[in-house]
Amino acid sequence: MLTRISITGYKCLDRCEPALAPLTLLVGPNASGKSTVLQAMLLSFSAFKQQRQPYLKEVVKPYAQFEEVYCRYSNAKEIRIDIDADAGRCTFILNRSEAKKTRTPKMVLPAYEESLFYLSAGRSGPEEISELNQEMRIGQHGQYAVGFLEQRKDKPVHADLIRPEAHANTLKAQLAWWLSYIIGVETEARTEKITAASVKTTFHTEGIESISPFNTGAGNSFLLKLLVMCLTAQPGDLLLIENPEIHLHPGAQSRLGGLFAYIASRGVQILAETHCEHLINRIRYETYKKQISPADVIIHYKPGVRDPFETLFINERGHFCDNDRKEKPFPTGFFDSTLAELLEIS
Repeated sequence: MLTRISITGYKCLDRCEPALAPLTLLVGPNASGKSTVLQAMLLSFSAFKQQRQPYLKEVVKPYAQFEEVYCRYSNAKEIRIDIDADAGRCTFILNRSEAKKTRTPKMVLPAYEESLFYLSAGRSGPEEISELNQEMRIGQHGQYAVGFLEQRKDKPVHADLIRPEAHANTLKAQLAWWLSYIIGVETEARTEKITAASVKTTFHTEGIESISPFNTGAGNSFLLKLLVMCLTAQPGDLLLIENPEIHLHPGAQSRLGGLFAYIASRGVQILAETHCEHLINRIRYETYKKQISPADVIIHYKPGVRDPFETLFINERGHFCDNDRKEKPFPTGFFDSTLAELLEIS
């Protein structure tokens, strides 16, 4: 389990040290630096030798060149990223002339597409035919998730992640339960291998079968890939997710918070970047209902590109609080973004 990341001189982050919990949310307006935290983590891990290091280096290529990503506000001379875990620390340093990396001997680094999975904001949406890749499971765009589903659909999910309400413990049954629960109508995704390297997907919704992904809500396809990543995870895995709420209606966005609380409370670490107040409020509710411990949730709010992160916690009552568990309101400019207009029309 990762416990903290310290970032110096990277993009808009001159210096920050956000603590990490089993469920960590990065919140704030566009271009404020939320995704930069995820990118810094991926960049650091890409420096260490691992089986799929070439794939991870390809992921971080757009934000790996010092001249492109050093903090211009402070005219940083080097970029430093320290990541703390229960068993130690790894450090990555990048400057104009070289890159350096170190780690403590006992620290086991998350390995890309083995125990570390990342879904970018630019992930793929509806598609009838998906790639089946024998080496990759999810991919940064979710491009391999449906193929991996086809390979794993009849196998059970990890025992800690099983929902007993589903009609079976298999991946396809558990996925159908979560898909129906989050979307709000009975929905199942079915896959069929059509060549050695391709899979066809159809949706079955409320008695209507074989619906093309292009003829149902786009949110179904985006959610499907996210669910495959979550439900094929193992306790101890790390999931990095940008905009998990893409193309989902407010009710579904809220219930997505229930998924995250459920997965994180069972040992899978989630670091998600989101703009969604519905998701945040649902996680508050899950804390209130004791579905996840307050100690397992941290929210880091960044008001703007030059502003530091503000850290909030959630107490047993589901209220925002500071580190001393003193209740406090959420900082202005996020939940209250439409308050003035609503007061005016009232």
